[in-house]
Amino acid sequence: MIEKIIVNSRTTEIHGTTRLLINAFQQSGLTEDLTLSQLFTAINDKNTLLGDAIDRSKAQSILADKDDIRDAADRAVGYLIKGYTYHPDETIRNAALVVEAVFNKYGFSVIDESYVTESSHLVSMLGDFAAPKVQAAIALLSGVPENIASLQAAQTDFENTQTQYAEELAEENNQLNASTLKKEVAALINDDLVVFLRSAERFQAETYGAFAATVAKIIADNNDAVLKRRKKDDSED
Repeated sequence: MIEKIIVNSRTTEIHGTTRLLINAFQQSGLTEDLTLSQLFTAINDKNTLLGDAIDRSKAQSILADKDDIRDAADRAVGYLIKGYTYHPDETIRNAALVVEAVFNKYGFSVIDESYVTESSHLVSMLGDFAAPKVQAAIALLSGVPENIASLQAAQTDFENTQTQYAEELAEENNQLNASTLKKEVAALINDDLVVFLRSAERFQAETYGAFAATVAKIIADNNDAVLKRRKKDDSED
């Protein structure tokens, strides 16, 4: 009997397995079958939406990674400056206090703000660092100019990435998310396709048997991979 696909498969597993099922149908010689044709039109349409949602999720993930990088760069600037305020050389210490005064206007807390607010504050801080008096102080603090340059690069990279994905991110709130679509695709497979093929294979094996066997193998391969991963995770726990 054809297994139902494990609904708790990863989103990408459902999407990829469904693409294999669609390809199998296209090669089955059954594309003129009205019932299967209607089923796979619905499956394909929903899986296309799932693919789009996965792409949007990737955009969010990439942006989050870029934000982590600029957060780390902000910390590197702040901690290094803070360290110099304890330097035994008074000239170095006083220079650090000048630069620290700028950093403290924004501080470490900017990394907890929204993307847009953090960007605004970091851009302002970088602008304040460029003031002649502050630049003179920064020049006395080995490593600080490099850390500030890294922060500038990270902020620029974040903004460029955010601009690149702006359209996809703006549409996120108006689209079904990947988790919801995954469940809907799985439901179409389990409640419609599998149910139909179980009956068709039993009563019209000569027509549907080969395709049913292919569908069974594709779904079983997915489920085996899911179960193996669960066993691995359990053993590691």
